[in-house]
Amino acid sequence: MRLALVHEVQTALPASIVHAAATMTTALDLAESITFALVLIDPGLPGYDPRAEDDRLAVVKSIVERTPEAIHIVVTGSDSENEWNACRALGVAGYVAKNNLKPGAMTNILQEIAEEGHSVGLEHDASAKPEVYHSALSPREQEVLAWMRQRPDGVSRKEIYDQLGEHLNIDAASAERYYKRAKAKLLKIGQLSNPL
Repeated sequence: MRLALVHEVQTALPASIVHAAATMTTALDLAESITFALVLIDPGLPGYDPRAEDDRLAVVKSIVERTPEAIHIVVTGSDSENEWNACRALGVAGYVAKNNLKPGAMTNILQEIAEEGHSVGLEHDASAKPEVYHSALSPREQEVLAWMRQRPDGVSRKEIYDQLGEHLNIDAASAERYYKRAKAKLLKIGQLSNPL
């Protein structure tokens, strides 16, 4: 999930440099040495009980206090409205369930924060399809393939190509070529398990 999240941030903010911290110590060390514009927080960091509300809020509070100039977004696998309200009181602008982070979601979250002052995506989608990553594909081919796999019923491929074109700043025909090239690569190595 971390790699997918990094890719989402880089897609939403193409000129960004992303620093990932797997522990609170690393996160706080980074906060001491770098002024961040955006900070994503997982309140279930190692060393804290991810089921204990006090521990989860302690993680958020510590990071928010050390990076007061940043926009803060909590990305969690255990979302709740109560926790969102507590995080918001600490100064968090965004609160998102991990599996609500579909391709392009970070762009939408940042846009909503810019327009509304906050963004919240509660409730995990129990019907969400698993994310699949293939080493044979480029990041852009991965993203195009993910968008097609998550295409809602009633939405045509052409509509997805148009959306991808806008999202990736390319034309729809190029998005279609990325998709077809990804499919061809997966067919060639025998990894295209479901028809798309």
